[in-house]
Amino acid sequence: MATWTTITDAALEPGKPIRSVDGLALRDNVTALAEGAAGAPKIKNAAVNTGVLGAEKFQTGTTERDWVLARTSYAGAGAVGTYAFLKSNTAVVFNENISASVLTPSDSGNDSFGSVSGTWKCMGAVSANNSTEFLRIS
Repeated sequence: MATWTTITDAALEPGKPIRSVDGLALRDNVTALAEGAAGAPKIKNAAVNTGVLGAEKFQTGTTERDWVLARTSYAGAGAVGTYAFLKSNTAVVFNENISASVLTPSDSGNDSFGSVSGTWKCMGAVSANNSTEFLRIS
């Protein structure tokens, strides 16, 4: 974490060259400000509020979790960011990305129903013609 350095107005004289120690402090203060270093001014919510996703959404406690869950609960089946139990016609290893062209929605008995689209990440491991959980990533 960067350290916040208070630079006095007297150290920065108009029309004079900047001292290297003050230049380094100015450079490091940007990082210290963003990291919330001790002594650094606090960034106000209004400064980062875009009208769509403001800083108030990312506070401590359950606020951030509740904000995310409120939005993902509206996602339809098969939407990016959702999970599905799918059957693969090829072997797939954990964390592998795979095209929907080899996947079909499945039940625990390995029966297939319908189709899916997009790219999916395997959240388990599966041999050909078996089912596991997948996450849609695109």
